[in-house]
Amino acid sequence: MDKGISKKAKETKGFSRKTGMGLAIGAGALIAGGQFLGPLMIPVFAGPLNSDNLVDPEWESAVRKHFEKRFFNLIDATDSQKTQLDDLFRKRCEANRATREEVKEAAVQVSKMLADDAVSDEQIRAKVHEIRKIRQQLQDDRLETALKVRAILTKDQRQIVSDRVVGFITGNQKRFLYRSMM
Repeated sequence: MDKGISKKAKETKGFSRKTGMGLAIGAGALIAGGQFLGPLMIPVFAGPLNSDNLVDPEWESAVRKHFEKRFFNLIDATDSQKTQLDDLFRKRCEANRATREEVKEAAVQVSKMLADDAVSDEQIRAKVHEIRKIRQQLQDDRLETALKVRAILTKDQRQIVSDRVVGFITGNQKRFLYRSMM
């Protein structure tokens, strides 16, 4: 037995490692499968729809403004940058609204297909493949938007954003946040 560590402490430590490993594997599976499962899970958690539109422009605008406020504060954006970025984000949201609605409608169809015995597995796979193609279009557009944002930001602002994203990906946000504040 190790000095200073009781048998119960060792057992607890081993249990937490197993639990931690299970959580890490589960989180990894969720992240890796998130691109595929995301559209499939929307109907499950969305509840009844309040309107015929699957994308609510008012909600979208509120979320965009909230994001912008936090983003502008993070990078200490100038008034000119705020105007440019707001215009860019607003245009992209409006341009992609129909595509996002198409993804959600297809996800609802997949959900219904999964419940229908008359639908074959191949039909479901084809529909999911269709959703992936649409989502890839959205990802390509997000990349173009990110490159336009990059052109607007200064080198220091880009580093702040990079640190925040790396911190989010690695789960070590505070370290990068502190570094970007110095």
